[in-house]
Amino acid sequence: SGWMEGYDMAMGIHTPSSSIIGSYWKDCYEVISRCNVLIANIDRVDMDASQKAIYQAEAKTIRALMYINLTMTYQDVPFLTAPLTIDEAECEKTDRAAIVAHVMTDLQDAAEVLPQNASSRGHITKGAALSLLGRVALYNEKWDDAIAAYKQVQGLGYSLDPSYAKLFTQSGETSPEIIFAVRYEGPGMSEGAAFNAHWNTPLEAMNGTIDLADAYYCKDGKPTTDTKIAELNGGGGLDVSKPNPAHFENRDPRLYSTLFVPGMLWNGKGGIDTSASNPYANVYGGAAASLSTVYVYKYFDSTDTSNSWDNGQDFYVVRYAEVLLSLAEAMVQKGGYVYSDVTALVNEVRQRADVNMPTVEEVEGTSLSKDELLEVIKHERRVELAFEGLRLFDLYRWKELDKAVANIENERTMYGLAYEARKFNGERDYVWPLPTAELDTNKKLVQHDLWKKCGVQVFITGYTDCHKEVGGK
Repeated sequence: SGWMEGYDMAMGIHTPSSSIIGSYWKDCYEVISRCNVLIANIDRVDMDASQKAIYQAEAKTIRALMYINLTMTYQDVPFLTAPLTIDEAECEKTDRAAIVAHVMTDLQDAAEVLPQNASSRGHITKGAALSLLGRVALYNEKWDDAIAAYKQVQGLGYSLDPSYAKLFTQSGETSPEIIFAVRYEGPGMSEGAAFNAHWNTPLEAMNGTIDLADAYYCKDGKPTTDTKIAELNGGGGLDVSKPNPAHFENRDPRLYSTLFVPGMLWNGKGGIDTSASNPYANVYGGAAASLSTVYVYKYFDSTDTSNSWDNGQDFYVVRYAEVLLSLAEAMVQKGGYVYSDVTALVNEVRQRADVNMPTVEEVEGTSLSKDELLEVIKHERRVELAFEGLRLFDLYRWKELDKAVANIENERTMYGLAYEARKFNGERDYVWPLPTAELDTNKKLVQHDLWKKCGVQVFITGYTDCHKEVGGK
């Protein structure tokens, strides 16, 4: 709905003045500023030189993550590696390629300094720096660099957790799969998490899509053939108040750790009670009917009835599963790969103990083309890494945002769902505009070419005309 910060972008009606455009920029640069202050001033601290070097390497790694995110959204941005003076407060953009090159060097240098094992949870390790090096190389089509970085991570002792179901709970935070996490401590410590807060039911503001739910194939590794998602309403669309739990049965077990689907229980609430006057009263775990029949479930603790707004659940920045799938993608994109080497990486992710989905060879076959193999990897990334902050960047770099928007629109119209209409505005939607507030205060900044016309139109007529001008509908 409109009150949520990412609403404009989700609908395809965002402008340089949209809240998410300004807040994401501000938050990234706040972190960068803190890192730069530490790097510049740590020599003033009376501390062992080797420990200083580690802290500087940690700061460079965190700063690198911020620039990875900024270059994947705004592309060319100001590149700051030291605290700014008043005279330097206005600064120009730096070309994305130059930022990426510097970031890769920083991460390589940091990996040389950082320990393989952290001194305590929350500190950054060699594996985190190398994983981010692989990520930025993958995002910028530097296949050899990505492969080299990820293969180094493979040799550092990480492994997949046997339980995907446990992984996204507080008991899974010490798993050997977790390479880099944002640490939270709660409740009552002023360090708690709220990204997974709820009111003792699935969070009604976070609906999943049927398209994502059905991307979790049946246990035989093939898409479901069941078409009855819910009863039909009088207009021929889905009556989401009467979903069909059987549609979601016998699926890839990762579905039930990612989405709350009809048939699941939320702290004992859920399912269909055929003896009740309204058998569907609690089918959504006590929540109102989902707009799509499914809610987001990953990271949510349905047993936490008192501290969900101040809990200790960490958010994972990098997991070993991402490393394996990214390595597989880089190998295929580079070409000259050994087929079984690539499928072994995908199979390792599919066959963790409590998932145990069929191998590529068993379902897709032993002679897929390069493009077919890439589609397998893309699908695996989607179902394995859903809601972990990677999907949007995947859609950007694969140039598949248009397909994702079309899928949601097709779902809305085909099933008669109460989604708000979304639009895709062409190439412009693969880059974020520079925030209006930054352009107003920094005269050296220049808006991205694809958004210059939009900026003028926003000033004159507001963003409805703006979107018409840049190709929206």
